[in-house]
Amino acid sequence: MRLYYYPLIIVIFAVNSLPAYVIPVGRTDTDPIYEFNRELYLRGYGNPQRVLFGWLDYPSVQGAIQSTNNLNKITQPLSDLLQGYRVTNQSASLHLTISPEYAFSKDSKKIYWMTSSQLDYRASNNITAQVAYRSDSRLVHDSDYTGKRWLSTAGYAEMALLSYAGEKLSIDLGRQRHLWGMANGGNSLILSSWAMPLDGISASYRLNRYVSIHAIAAYLSRSATDSLSRWDVNTVNRYFSAHALRISPAQWLDIVFKESVVYGGPGRRFELQYALPLLIYHFEQLNEGSDDNTMFGLEAVVRYKNRIAGFCEIMLDDYQIENKTPSDREPSMYGVLLGGLLFDWPVESSYWEINYDRVANWTYDQLYDRNRYIHQNRSLGYSWGPDNDLIRIAYNYHINSRFHFGVELSKRRQGEGRITTPWTTPWLDNPDYSEKFPSGVVRTEKGVRFKLKYFAKNIIQSKLSVEYADIENDSNIIGNDKGLWKANCEITFNLPNLSWRFDHE
Repeated sequence: MRLYYYPLIIVIFAVNSLPAYVIPVGRTDTDPIYEFNRELYLRGYGNPQRVLFGWLDYPSVQGAIQSTNNLNKITQPLSDLLQGYRVTNQSASLHLTISPEYAFSKDSKKIYWMTSSQLDYRASNNITAQVAYRSDSRLVHDSDYTGKRWLSTAGYAEMALLSYAGEKLSIDLGRQRHLWGMANGGNSLILSSWAMPLDGISASYRLNRYVSIHAIAAYLSRSATDSLSRWDVNTVNRYFSAHALRISPAQWLDIVFKESVVYGGPGRRFELQYALPLLIYHFEQLNEGSDDNTMFGLEAVVRYKNRIAGFCEIMLDDYQIENKTPSDREPSMYGVLLGGLLFDWPVESSYWEINYDRVANWTYDQLYDRNRYIHQNRSLGYSWGPDNDLIRIAYNYHINSRFHFGVELSKRRQGEGRITTPWTTPWLDNPDYSEKFPSGVVRTEKGVRFKLKYFAKNIIQSKLSVEYADIENDSNIIGNDKGLWKANCEITFNLPNLSWRFDHE
């Protein structure tokens, strides 16, 4: 048996009681909760500390609902969905979800199944234990999936968590997904809900309503490039840490400073300097003389009177300031997400959203394979990785509390760069080196998508989507052009919870 030790000393002071129940992120049955809550927050409602860091619980969402006015088409389905994730003191609850999906296009017809089972035990107002398993037939066809496949399905434990939540301090120990940011669809730059769950510890501390501190320290999958076996002596340990400072100087403005690091190597263990949220990781690695992969991030969200909102997330992987040596010709590596929203035009209970995403080539990559910004073959941040951009405009309309309609137009350009591209340094030998963006042969996809969602209390969620894409240079091959249409019908059944009480009454 291999044991991992988390270097943590926790001192807990007496605090007012708050429920310590985390609503999982990045899951089919909970995605609508995060989508509705994101819209409420951008309209000016909700707790920025919870929403900006993907840490929702029953009281935080319920508080956002109660603070709204005349938004029943949004708050009613959100309130219904929320009831399935409520656990009372000294009780356990088993939540079962079944999600069949029918996907068809001109050339294929497939049926996928996803089931989720989650057991929650709430020992007190402050302490909760949660464990969740997923079985998903789509993983069988996912080339990035590293786990075991059983005939027509695959699965893994996506949550195993012990949580404490106080009035100011919250601590989660175990496995869970994370989401840091306001990006559409949870596709943020530093930590995305598309990443695989992390094993480690996360904590947040609220100084007051204006300031909070957040931190994560976790283990990553071992280097997959050195050996086919994760326990082979040639594999190396890999680790991840991130911290953030949220400042809300006004009710309409939230600012978040972020930093993360991926590190590891032969003989390296979990290092305390990367677990202390008050230290700047990049300075620490410079003083230690190590070549770890650090990222800086800045995010700002502006909300104005339930009418307009905007957000910007910037991430710097490596930015060249000087031009004195050949290494200074290395291309800048960065990511930018921009978003703007206009609410209730031309009708109430609707909104427009326009997004621009851009991630430069070589971003997330690094000289050492072990320091790439990946976990279990998936990006920790932006799911499309480097060397691409996206422009998207969408209109969403809440027809009533049960039916929600959306349409979007998008154009994505994808160059040849990938996170796993072998690291090369052509700029060292060429004083006139430059790179076009996107690089190499560019895959271009222009698409239109229609979607219709239906909510029946907290029992059934269904989503029907139809889309068409015109693709040039598919797979980054010149002349490989095609038109592609596809449709998906997904139904999520939330079975009635099974509950047990453990008090002595």
